[in-house]
Amino acid sequence: MSARHVLAVVALWQAGVFTVLILLILANRWVGVARRARLRPRRQALDAAMKDWALNVRPLAEVVHALAALPPAAAVEALVAWSARLAGERWTALAAALQQEPWVRRLRAGVPSRRWWTRLQAARLLSIVGTPADAPLLAQLLRDPHPAVHIAAAAALTRLQQPELVSVALDRLAGLPSTVQAYYASVLRHARGNVVEGLRARLARRDDPALPRITEFAARLEEPALRGSLTPLADHPHIDVRVQVARALGGFPHPASVLALGRLARDPAWEVRAQATRALGRIADPTAIPVMTAGLRDPVWWVRLRAALGLTRFGETGRDALLQAEGGADSDARYVARLVLGLSPQALTEFAA
Repeated sequence: MSARHVLAVVALWQAGVFTVLILLILANRWVGVARRARLRPRRQALDAAMKDWALNVRPLAEVVHALAALPPAAAVEALVAWSARLAGERWTALAAALQQEPWVRRLRAGVPSRRWWTRLQAARLLSIVGTPADAPLLAQLLRDPHPAVHIAAAAALTRLQQPELVSVALDRLAGLPSTVQAYYASVLRHARGNVVEGLRARLARRDDPALPRITEFAARLEEPALRGSLTPLADHPHIDVRVQVARALGGFPHPASVLALGRLARDPAWEVRAQATRALGRIADPTAIPVMTAGLRDPVWWVRLRAALGLTRFGETGRDALLQAEGGADSDARYVARLVLGLSPQALTEFAA
């Protein structure tokens, strides 16, 4: 067989594979459309039952029956869609009524499954209809190694403010990416009391390797009750802890915050000095003017920029300090003062935030 024949055979084989692939895609699409068409009447029946029950026109049993008529995955999707539309008491009653439903029990039994998508379905269900009795299962899901599973389970913290669940969620913080940590911060705000107590205990462990991430999370919460636990960490030996403390204290206007930030503004690490200078600009305490003007002569350009931007938040006093620096002898301070004084009000609002 010549090379031309071999190429022709390969081309025909590839064309056949491509044709089969296209046919599979079209068949899968057709099956999906047909499945959605079959489910549409049942979903419409559920929506009607939900609306009438919310208006006290139909009994709760009809809602439970309409949910059971759907496949479990479709029932969970419907519950997720309705969870934000029903009041707390109504949702609590629905969650209690679903506990002994066979399809709910089957999904709940998937918590220890080896298949992560099965655990994910259980996490999504329990996050919206879980009760305090489900706290051990949710704790297990919060410890799950798959990120999709424990993120789905974290949504339960907005409804079930159980101290043990909050503790498990806080234990996960050290290994979470910043974007996921931001999501945890949003859901844990709903359990603020338990979160504050848990963070206080963890912030007191100065030798904890996870302290930088715990401090970062505490800064995200912007909870004034944590100021007393964060301020003593201003002299912590770990640079990341000091950076996060400086970032956090900018949201807590207090004389102790200003004193701590004044020390951090003279930190050996420029990253700490930059965050401390920015935080002092947020507080805009008049006693911090000398620290801010000293920042205009910092050897690192980023710190000088933060000091100049921060001074714009001190009103006329800060502007006078920038004008004085613009005409002063220090070339670095002159440059950054001229740069900031030339910015428009809109640019200042954006950059000095």
